[in-house]
Amino acid sequence: ENEWADLLPALYACAQDGNASLRESAYRVFSSCPYLLSGQSPDSVNSAFGGAFQDGDATVRLAALQASVQYILAATDKQRPALAPMMPQMLGVLEPLQRDGDEDGLTEALSALIEAAEETPKLFRAVLDSLVTFATAIGKNDALEATTRQTAMELLVTLAESAPGMCRKNAQFCQQIVPVCLQMMSSIEDDEEWYTVETLDDSDNDENHVFGEQTLDRLANALGGKQLLPVAFNYIPQMLASSEWNQRHAGLMAVSSIGEGCLKIMRNELGKIVHMVVPFFTDSHPRVRYAVCNCIGQMATDFAPKLQEEHHAAVLSALIPVMDQTSVPRVQTHAAAAMVNFAEEATKQVLEPYLDTLFERLLAMLNGSKRYVQEQAITTIATIADNAQAKFNKYYSTIMPMLLNVLAQATDHDHRLLRGKAMECATFIALAVGKDVFAPDIPRVIELLTLTQQSVTEADDPQASYLQASWARLCKLMGAEFAPILPVVMPPLLTAAKQQPDFAVLEADEDAETGYSAEDGWEFANIGGQQIGIRTTLLEEKCEAVELIGTYARDLGTGFVPYAAETLETLVPLFKFYFHEGVRVAAAAAVPYV
Repeated sequence: ENEWADLLPALYACAQDGNASLRESAYRVFSSCPYLLSGQSPDSVNSAFGGAFQDGDATVRLAALQASVQYILAATDKQRPALAPMMPQMLGVLEPLQRDGDEDGLTEALSALIEAAEETPKLFRAVLDSLVTFATAIGKNDALEATTRQTAMELLVTLAESAPGMCRKNAQFCQQIVPVCLQMMSSIEDDEEWYTVETLDDSDNDENHVFGEQTLDRLANALGGKQLLPVAFNYIPQMLASSEWNQRHAGLMAVSSIGEGCLKIMRNELGKIVHMVVPFFTDSHPRVRYAVCNCIGQMATDFAPKLQEEHHAAVLSALIPVMDQTSVPRVQTHAAAAMVNFAEEATKQVLEPYLDTLFERLLAMLNGSKRYVQEQAITTIATIADNAQAKFNKYYSTIMPMLLNVLAQATDHDHRLLRGKAMECATFIALAVGKDVFAPDIPRVIELLTLTQQSVTEADDPQASYLQASWARLCKLMGAEFAPILPVVMPPLLTAAKQQPDFAVLEADEDAETGYSAEDGWEFANIGGQQIGIRTTLLEEKCEAVELIGTYARDLGTGFVPYAAETLETLVPLFKFYFHEGVRVAAAAAVPYV
């Protein structure tokens, strides 16, 4: 508002002061308040920052880079092209940081450039060659910290996603980046804990090998198969032929990572690719067998239904026996998980010949000693039952009692997820076999689900979401006979539908992870120099609740009348719930049924 006329001259004076701390402070103010420069011409700003990019003090150079990025982001579309001459000087800040071993400073500088790449990728056009060379050199340098290497690669993949056309036109873009991704993927190490762990989680998501997989996936989706596939397959065959297990592992994970982005080209060569990867189901190393399960599972999704229709014999004859490998439960479990992906997109006719051998192995897994093996077995049974429908009848009398026993006996805290999966499986089976077959077990299932619902008292109890979906499937099966159960299922749904979103506003330099963990559903965005956070898991729970309310109103008709008034009072205001489109859509879809 030009209310502090002396501020800008004072900052310019500080930026020229002999004291490095004052110079740094000036650029930090510009970074936090880029609008202070909005009235200045791009040439004058370029001139003011140009000297700072070559300052003798690294902290000043870094602060100037961060300030220049914020100025670019605040500039108008008309102003930005005139700022392109500043880009080479901005990138000039990186090399001294790398040369001096200042990894923290280098990571900060790269992170600032990522912000610019997201919003103004075209400004990088003239410096793209040198940036690719520099960033890939950082990415493949094993002596550097993982965070430093990953941030350098993140800058490049952000450019690919923000300006794919520009990156496709650069002849060296894929040529230099893909080998670095594959190198990172090959850095996986074998450790005893992988084999002995009792609970499966995503604790290795920040590892270089996982980052490499994710980056390759994003590149393929951004640039497409015409650009990426020839480069990737210059390396993948020799990796698969390597005597080193981690090379074979990386080659298989690469195939699964690029499938979605390279779909059109790879689909035409699907038979050759299946023939190339299937032999690894008998590889000597368990981690490679795990990787091929992952590969086939992803391909079953990406190349459906072609994979299921044309290659089921080759795939299932190799995949199903891996579910017998009790000596390596993680491999056994991943094979069953891959079977879920395959079955979800397969026809009844494709799966029917394999049902006996599948259920033989899944029942054995259900009696396994590790909980995560049992959980996956139940999930896979549910998926195959949903596919088989009436063909599942012959297995009902064996499997349903086992599931009910899990619900009745596995009542301790550690078995909550297992119970959730058991109720999911039981209700999927109920829909598959129909009301007549399921009828004798309906009272017992309702009793067990009711007892479970009464035991759910913690906000993070995984049984809650499984319960809601299981009740909805029972309602679909039972129709009007479900109405007496509404007093059990509706109160928690209405509570979830009424809950308000959680927000947090943090300063730019605050550590969001300290009090607002991503594991708890928090997501943050940088807006106006602050971090604005919202807990997205709560929004998803709200959306699911509204969808289920609509399901009950639709399936029960007049049986829903006792809850109609309160439901309308809850749903109609959600037409204007601007935080989540899914909530608005679900509310609009549910109201007519109510």
